Amino acid sequence: MKENSLQLEIESALLQDRLTEHADIEVLDNNGVVTLRGIVHSREERDRAEEIVRQVPGVVSVTNELDVI
Repeated sequence: MKENSLQLEIESALLQDRLTEHADIEVLDNNGVVTLRGIVHSREERDRAEEIVRQVPGVVSVTNELDVI
């Protein structure tokens, strides 16, 4: 699947945060409807990823499918 500008902006924002910069997070975007998939190491990291994504202009909704291990 080809990445779009919103997807790249979200990925960049996740890389700039100390909690999510090393997380294994896949970002899927469908016209502002964003799905997060992957593995994180704490609930705090999971919640922070969603919080970051919600703050990105153009995001309409977020489905957080991140697994905490």
